[in-house]
Amino acid sequence: MFNAENKTIMLPSGAEMYYAEFGKGIKELVMIPGLNIVDMRGTANNLAYFYRKFTKDFTVYVFDRRKGRDPGCTIRTMAEDVADAMKTLNINNAYVIGVSQGGMIAQYLAAYHPGLVKRLVLGVTAAKTNPLMLSAVEEWLAMAENGDLQGVLTKTYDKMYTEKQMKLYQRLLPLMMKFTKFMEIERFADHARAIYTLDSFDILDKIKCPVLVLGAELDKITTAEGSGEIAEKLGCKVHIFPNEGHAAYLSKSFNRMVYDFFTKE
Repeated sequence: MFNAENKTIMLPSGAEMYYAEFGKGIKELVMIPGLNIVDMRGTANNLAYFYRKFTKDFTVYVFDRRKGRDPGCTIRTMAEDVADAMKTLNINNAYVIGVSQGGMIAQYLAAYHPGLVKRLVLGVTAAKTNPLMLSAVEEWLAMAENGDLQGVLTKTYDKMYTEKQMKLYQRLLPLMMKFTKFMEIERFADHARAIYTLDSFDILDKIKCPVLVLGAELDKITTAEGSGEIAEKLGCKVHIFPNEGHAAYLSKSFNRMVYDFFTKE
Protein backbone atom coordinates (compact mmCIF):
# COMPACT_ATOMS: atom_id res chain seq x y z
CA MET A 1 0.00 0.00 0.00
CA PHE A 2 1.23 3.53 -0.89
CA ASN A 3 4.40 1.95 -2.44
CA ALA A 4 5.99 2.05 1.01
CA GLU A 5 9.55 0.74 1.28
CA ASN A 6 12.21 0.70 3.97
CA LYS A 7 15.60 1.46 2.45
CA THR A 8 19.25 2.11 3.29
CA ILE A 9 21.56 4.51 1.47
CA MET A 10 25.35 4.72 1.52
CA LEU A 11 26.50 8.33 1.86
CA PRO A 12 29.68 9.64 0.16
CA SER A 13 31.29 9.77 3.63
CA GLY A 14 30.90 6.01 3.92
CA ALA A 15 28.17 6.28 6.55
CA GLU A 16 24.84 4.54 6.07
CA MET A 17 21.41 6.06 6.56
CA TYR A 18 17.99 4.46 6.88
CA TYR A 19 15.11 6.12 5.10
CA ALA A 20 11.50 5.43 4.23
CA GLU A 21 10.07 6.03 0.76
CA PHE A 22 6.38 6.04 -0.14
CA GLY A 23 3.84 7.67 -2.43
CA LYS A 24 3.14 7.76 -6.17
CA GLY A 25 3.36 11.47 -7.00
CA ILE A 26 5.73 13.14 -9.44
CA LYS A 27 6.71 15.83 -6.91
CA GLU A 28 9.40 14.95 -4.37
CA LEU A 29 8.84 15.67 -0.69
CA VAL A 30 11.59 15.32 1.90
CA MET A 31 10.65 15.00 5.57
CA ILE A 32 13.28 15.52 8.27
CA PRO A 33 11.97 14.26 11.62
CA GLY A 34 12.93 15.55 15.03
CA LEU A 35 15.06 14.06 17.77
CA ASN A 36 13.69 10.63 18.58
CA ILE A 37 14.45 7.70 20.85
CA VAL A 38 12.39 5.36 18.64
CA ASP A 39 14.24 3.43 15.93
CA MET A 40 13.07 4.37 12.43
CA ARG A 41 13.85 1.00 10.84
CA GLY A 42 10.79 -0.74 9.45
CA THR A 43 8.45 2.25 9.86
CA ALA A 44 7.68 2.93 6.17
CA ASN A 45 4.16 1.45 6.21
CA ASN A 46 3.17 3.31 9.37
CA LEU A 47 4.58 6.59 8.04
CA ALA A 48 2.86 6.12 4.69
CA TYR A 49 -0.48 5.55 6.35
CA PHE A 50 -0.10 8.54 8.65
CA TYR A 51 0.90 10.81 5.73
CA ARG A 52 -1.45 9.16 3.21
CA LYS A 53 -2.86 12.56 2.24
CA PHE A 54 0.49 13.30 0.56
CA THR A 55 0.90 10.03 -1.34
CA LYS A 56 -1.08 10.94 -4.47
CA ASP A 57 0.81 14.16 -5.24
CA PHE A 58 4.25 13.30 -3.85
CA THR A 59 6.90 10.65 -3.60
CA VAL A 60 7.94 11.10 0.01
CA TYR A 61 11.37 10.47 1.53
CA VAL A 62 11.76 10.42 5.32
CA PHE A 63 15.44 10.47 6.25
CA ASP A 64 16.80 9.14 9.54
CA ARG A 65 20.11 10.31 11.03
CA ARG A 66 23.18 8.35 9.93
CA LYS A 67 23.34 4.78 11.18
CA GLY A 68 25.14 4.01 14.43
CA ARG A 69 26.89 6.30 16.87
CA ASP A 70 27.77 9.82 15.75
CA PRO A 71 29.72 11.47 18.59
CA GLY A 72 30.50 15.12 17.93
CA CYS A 73 27.75 15.51 15.36
CA THR A 74 26.25 18.97 14.92
CA ILE A 75 23.07 20.29 13.39
CA ARG A 76 25.19 21.41 10.43
CA THR A 77 26.76 17.97 9.88
CA MET A 78 23.32 16.38 10.05
CA ALA A 79 22.17 18.80 7.35
CA GLU A 80 25.13 17.81 5.20
CA ASP A 81 24.14 14.15 5.58
CA VAL A 82 20.62 14.96 4.34
CA ALA A 83 22.08 16.96 1.43
CA ASP A 84 24.36 14.05 0.52
CA ALA A 85 21.43 11.62 0.66
CA MET A 86 19.33 13.84 -1.59
CA LYS A 87 22.15 14.26 -4.10
CA THR A 88 22.86 10.53 -4.12
CA LEU A 89 19.19 9.84 -4.88
CA ASN A 90 19.06 12.67 -7.47
CA ILE A 91 16.46 14.59 -5.47
CA ASN A 92 16.59 18.24 -6.50
CA ASN A 93 14.22 21.15 -6.05
CA ALA A 94 12.24 19.21 -3.45
CA TYR A 95 9.50 20.25 -1.09
CA VAL A 96 11.05 19.99 2.38
CA ILE A 97 9.52 19.89 5.83
CA GLY A 98 11.56 19.71 9.02
CA VAL A 99 10.01 19.50 12.48
CA SER A 100 11.70 20.20 15.82
CA GLN A 101 15.38 19.19 15.45
CA GLY A 102 14.51 18.33 11.85
CA GLY A 103 13.49 21.95 11.35
CA MET A 104 16.88 23.04 12.66
CA ILE A 105 18.55 20.72 10.14
CA ALA A 106 16.27 22.00 7.37
CA GLN A 107 17.38 25.59 7.96
CA TYR A 108 21.01 24.69 7.29
CA LEU A 109 19.98 22.54 4.32
CA ALA A 110 18.04 25.37 2.66
CA ALA A 111 20.69 27.98 3.47
CA TYR A 112 23.72 26.07 2.19
CA HIS A 113 22.07 23.93 -0.52
CA PRO A 114 19.40 26.21 -2.02
CA GLY A 115 19.15 24.17 -5.21
CA LEU A 116 17.82 21.21 -3.26
CA VAL A 117 14.85 23.04 -1.74
CA LYS A 118 11.87 24.39 -3.70
CA ARG A 119 9.58 25.15 -0.75
CA LEU A 120 10.20 24.81 2.95
CA VAL A 121 8.06 24.26 6.05
CA LEU A 122 9.70 24.76 9.44
CA GLY A 123 7.57 23.21 12.16
CA VAL A 124 7.85 23.73 15.94
CA THR A 125 11.51 24.64 15.68
CA ALA A 126 13.97 27.43 16.45
CA ALA A 127 17.08 29.08 15.05
CA LYS A 128 18.87 29.44 18.37
CA THR A 129 18.77 27.76 21.73
CA ASN A 130 16.67 29.00 24.64
CA PRO A 131 16.59 28.14 28.36
CA LEU A 132 13.64 25.75 28.04
CA MET A 133 15.33 23.85 25.24
CA LEU A 134 18.64 23.57 27.07
CA SER A 135 16.89 22.45 30.25
CA ALA A 136 15.08 19.72 28.30
CA VAL A 137 18.32 18.51 26.69
CA GLU A 138 20.07 18.38 30.05
CA GLU A 139 17.24 16.29 31.51
CA TRP A 140 17.32 13.86 28.57
CA LEU A 141 21.09 13.50 28.75
CA ALA A 142 21.03 12.90 32.49
CA MET A 143 18.55 10.06 31.98
CA ALA A 144 20.50 8.69 29.00
CA GLU A 145 23.80 8.66 30.89
CA ASN A 146 22.12 6.55 33.58
CA GLY A 147 20.77 4.16 30.95
CA ASP A 148 17.22 5.09 31.95
CA LEU A 149 15.30 4.52 28.69
CA GLN A 150 11.88 4.84 30.28
CA GLY A 151 12.97 8.08 31.94
CA VAL A 152 14.08 9.50 28.59
CA LEU A 153 10.77 8.53 27.02
CA THR A 154 8.72 9.94 29.89
CA LYS A 155 10.64 13.23 30.00
CA THR A 156 10.47 13.56 26.22
CA TYR A 157 6.72 13.06 26.12
CA ASP A 158 6.22 15.38 29.08
CA LYS A 159 7.87 18.17 27.05
CA MET A 160 6.14 17.29 23.79
CA TYR A 161 2.53 16.87 24.81
CA THR A 162 -0.02 19.02 26.58
CA GLU A 163 -1.20 18.03 30.04
CA LYS A 164 -4.38 16.53 28.55
CA GLN A 165 -2.43 14.45 26.02
CA MET A 166 0.02 13.22 28.66
CA LYS A 167 -2.81 11.60 30.63
CA LEU A 168 -3.37 9.31 27.64
CA TYR A 169 0.30 8.58 26.98
CA GLN A 170 1.02 7.78 30.63
CA ARG A 171 -1.46 4.93 30.35
CA LEU A 172 0.11 3.72 27.10
CA LEU A 173 3.73 3.98 28.27
CA PRO A 174 4.03 0.39 29.62
CA LEU A 175 2.80 -0.99 26.27
CA MET A 176 5.18 1.26 24.35
CA MET A 177 8.12 0.10 26.45
CA LYS A 178 7.20 -3.51 25.66
CA PHE A 179 6.53 -3.33 21.92
CA THR A 180 8.47 -0.35 20.55
CA LYS A 181 11.89 -0.65 18.91
CA PHE A 182 14.24 1.84 20.52
CA MET A 183 17.60 3.01 19.25
CA GLU A 184 20.76 2.70 21.33
CA ILE A 185 20.48 5.22 24.15
CA GLU A 186 24.04 6.41 23.42
CA ARG A 187 23.03 7.24 19.86
CA PHE A 188 20.11 9.27 21.16
CA ALA A 189 22.52 11.15 23.43
CA ASP A 190 24.79 11.95 20.45
CA HIS A 191 21.85 13.51 18.64
CA ALA A 192 20.61 15.35 21.72
CA ARG A 193 24.01 16.98 22.29
CA ALA A 194 23.92 18.31 18.73
CA ILE A 195 21.21 20.75 19.83
CA TYR A 196 23.87 22.68 21.75
CA THR A 197 25.39 23.57 18.34
CA LEU A 198 22.24 25.23 16.99
CA ASP A 199 23.09 28.71 15.72
CA SER A 200 21.31 29.29 12.42
CA PHE A 201 19.65 32.67 13.01
CA ASP A 202 22.34 34.64 11.17
CA ILE A 203 22.20 32.42 8.08
CA LEU A 204 18.43 32.60 7.63
CA ASP A 205 18.86 35.37 5.07
CA LYS A 206 20.56 32.81 2.80
CA ILE A 207 17.22 31.01 2.44
CA LYS A 208 15.57 32.25 -0.75
CA CYS A 209 12.75 29.75 -1.29
CA PRO A 210 9.18 30.33 -0.02
CA VAL A 211 8.90 29.35 3.65
CA LEU A 212 6.01 28.64 5.99
CA VAL A 213 6.69 28.59 9.74
CA LEU A 214 4.34 26.63 12.00
CA GLY A 215 4.56 26.87 15.78
CA ALA A 216 2.56 25.92 18.85
CA GLU A 217 1.25 28.13 21.65
CA LEU A 218 2.11 25.65 24.42
CA ASP A 219 5.44 24.44 23.03
CA LYS A 220 7.70 23.69 26.02
CA ILE A 221 10.85 23.10 23.94
CA THR A 222 11.37 25.38 20.95
CA THR A 223 8.55 27.76 22.06
CA ALA A 224 6.12 29.81 20.02
CA GLU A 225 8.54 32.73 20.30
CA GLY A 226 11.20 30.66 18.55
CA SER A 227 8.89 30.14 15.59
CA GLY A 228 8.01 33.83 15.56
CA GLU A 229 11.68 34.87 15.50
CA ILE A 230 12.35 32.75 12.42
CA ALA A 231 9.32 34.10 10.57
CA GLU A 232 10.18 37.70 11.44
CA LYS A 233 13.75 37.26 10.17
CA LEU A 234 12.57 35.59 6.96
CA GLY A 235 9.59 37.90 6.45
CA CYS A 236 7.39 34.86 5.81
CA LYS A 237 3.99 33.64 6.94
CA VAL A 238 3.73 32.08 10.39
CA HIS A 239 0.87 30.25 12.08
CA ILE A 240 0.87 29.45 15.80
CA PHE A 241 -1.56 26.65 16.70
CA PRO A 242 -3.52 27.59 19.83
CA ASN A 243 -3.71 25.10 22.70
CA GLU A 244 -1.15 22.83 21.04
CA GLY A 245 2.21 21.67 22.40
CA HIS A 246 5.44 20.67 20.70
CA ALA A 247 3.73 17.62 19.17
CA ALA A 248 1.47 19.86 17.08
CA TYR A 249 3.07 18.36 13.97
CA LEU A 250 1.07 15.18 14.61
CA SER A 251 -2.27 16.99 14.24
CA LYS A 252 -4.47 16.88 11.14
CA SER A 253 -4.67 20.66 10.99
CA PHE A 254 -0.87 20.98 10.97
CA ASN A 255 -0.44 18.53 8.11
CA ARG A 256 -3.35 19.99 6.18
CA MET A 257 -1.62 23.36 6.28
CA VAL A 258 1.64 21.76 5.10
CA TYR A 259 -0.18 20.02 2.25
CA ASP A 260 -1.90 23.22 1.15
CA PHE A 261 1.38 25.17 1.18
CA PHE A 262 3.07 22.55 -0.98
CA THR A 263 0.22 22.06 -3.47
CA LYS A 264 -1.47 25.48 -3.81
CA GLU A 265 1.43 27.49 -5.18
